[in-house]
Amino acid sequence: MRRLLPMLALAAASVGAAGCNEYHYYDIDVTFNTAAGQFAGINEVSTIQVLVMSVTGADSDVLQIGPNSGGLPLQTGAHLGIFEFSTFADSGQLNFKIDAYDEDSSANPGCKTGEGTKTINASATITVMETMTINKIAPGCVPDGT
Repeated sequence: MRRLLPMLALAAASVGAAGCNEYHYYDIDVTFNTAAGQFAGINEVSTIQVLVMSVTGADSDVLQIGPNSGGLPLQTGAHLGIFEFSTFADSGQLNFKIDAYDEDSSANPGCKTGEGTKTINASATITVMETMTINKIAPGCVPDGT
């Protein structure tokens, strides 16, 4: 059984997994890029309605957050939080990807405004902590952040 959890469920998952050395945990700390030419601060980050995180490679899974759940839209900053993915895989590569949409559906590819990727080598390490930045890749459906 593999799980992809937003930070809100992280504490509960950690308690339930105590003593289970077969799972390997990948904690991905996700932030939106607010540098010049990227997301224009909280005004633009707060337009994000849906995030789709996918994992491919040594294991696979997909999680959609939003609309109006899982802490979206963000109201106070560009830091989304930590996603935890657990797997039995201990070799190969895990490819993490997050697509950000500023409309309440990921079915409209024209509303995809951001993307982040991270490749991690799967290993026998119990917990691997990494960071991922979501970069602005298109204007989306709400280009001016209002």
